[in-house]
Amino acid sequence: MMPPRDMALLALVILAWGTNFSAMKIALDEVPPFLFVGLRFAILLPLLALFPRPAGWPAIIAVGALINMGQFAFLFGALATDASAGLASLIIQSQVPMTIVLAWAVYGERVTLVQGLGIALAALGLAGFGLASGGNITVLGLGLILCGALSWACGNLVLRRLPGVKMLPLFVWASLVPPLPMLALSLAVEPGTPWGTITGVSAAGWAAVIYVAIASTVVGYSIWGTLLSRHRAALVTPFALMIPMVGMGSAALVLGERITLPEALAGLVVLSGLVLAVLGPRLVARRASRRAPPAP
Repeated sequence: MMPPRDMALLALVILAWGTNFSAMKIALDEVPPFLFVGLRFAILLPLLALFPRPAGWPAIIAVGALINMGQFAFLFGALATDASAGLASLIIQSQVPMTIVLAWAVYGERVTLVQGLGIALAALGLAGFGLASGGNITVLGLGLILCGALSWACGNLVLRRLPGVKMLPLFVWASLVPPLPMLALSLAVEPGTPWGTITGVSAAGWAAVIYVAIASTVVGYSIWGTLLSRHRAALVTPFALMIPMVGMGSAALVLGERITLPEALAGLVVLSGLVLAVLGPRLVARRASRRAPPAP
């Protein structure tokens, strides 16, 4: 079980990432996806002066390519035309089972039966969200978000191998990776010119871009990476299943996206699975200790 301090940090990450999807949608109304990815990380580059390089270049490049660039290039592409903000906040959390399966396959991390059942129940709730979405996503959008989730999961494995590395400096330095490749892609495939698009962004659009950069990267991923370096992936990643509920709620408030009764019921299933995955092993261990015969 995590200490209360780490539980509070997880709650902050859930709030930051859940509300982040509505800000992404607002920004994408004015900035095309690849340019948006490059711009959101270019904003963070002045912070390099505040932090010494925290790890070797292979780790920085891997985190920058997988989490900062790969995940968001796919996700923003889907959000631009093919998925609602609330539904995207749900599907991207397929990174949870992907991370746990990859951690088992690559690192041999143990997943208990109770945790597996909890994760399966939460995944069932995620599927229920998808069925209750009212068709607010295309096949292309679904595929793009799943590719983004796989990029995030692979990045989680990199973070898992960096115990003791300070995560805020790591993610700031990893911001070096996306700007130039994303600018090149934007010039190649997106309409208009990057400079013309940037100069035409409204105050609301800039506020959304800055919020995404700060809330997601500086706050969210630095804390998330720190927690992954302290705890097993099977303990940390299930909490990300709460993000869709915050994402759905904020999208309803900010963007007017509708939350239906089936979506609310699916959210309860996700929460039940999360509780089982996180608290179940402790309850089982407690029961086993009570049943064990006293030592002679």
